Amino acid sequence: MAFIKKHFSLPQPNFGRSKLQKSLEPYKNSVYYLWWRFLQLNEDYQKCCKNGGSGKMKQIYADFGNIFASDFKTWWQTGDLGAELFAEQLPPEFKVISASEASDREGVLIVQVPLTLPKRYLASNFQKILNAHHSGRRGVRTNKLSSAKYPITGHVDTAALQKCLRVYELRLADPKKQLWKVAQEAKAASPKNYIIDEKTEHKSVQVAKKLILANTAKRLLNRAQRIVKGTSMGMFPLVQNGTVKK
Repeated sequence: MAFIKKHFSLPQPNFGRSKLQKSLEPYKNSVYYLWWRFLQLNEDYQKCCKNGGSGKMKQIYADFGNIFASDFKTWWQTGDLGAELFAEQLPPEFKVISASEASDREGVLIVQVPLTLPKRYLASNFQKILNAHHSGRRGVRTNKLSSAKYPITGHVDTAALQKCLRVYELRLADPKKQLWKVAQEAKAASPKNYIIDEKTEHKSVQVAKKLILANTAKRLLNRAQRIVKGTSMGMFPLVQNGTVKK
């Protein structure tokens, strides 16, 4: 039975149509872009791409290819690669089938229904079977239910991921920059903490804010490092102990 890749569990990248929309780069709000970008920051993957696909991450390279060879839009659309890696496969059609059509695909349950029994009895027992074998809950997406080649590892907060990315990129660009300044430039804390008024605020208030900013930067850098590391395993976003944390 053929499966067509065309459904994404999360919003796919929006590249915009008008000149104004394109200039705003709305695709950067997509979790799939963020995966691509964090993978670019993985030093092992950088080496793998430079070596033409050989190295520690050659298996990931076999799927993602050289992500430095083009921009994200080109990479995503070439050969429909984005859908190939991240789209969910449509399940078999819900219908009456013959024994020869039975699917052996994981996630498909074959049930024998004796039609001589009352409808109410059959419906009740079918619900019991469904409850016993279905691992999902209404409104909740689980990795086990995902049929994507590279499933998202759980519920994600793209705003939080973007914050991690900004801090990480700023730190890479200037490793000597004070952490509180990194967090301030990345707007990684609430406005009341990253806005420091040296003219009107007491020195102690400024010191306290800088401490908050520095600690925020440390936390986000550690989180970003774990996310980058997770891309080596084909997982995103790996935040803490293999789980996703908002």
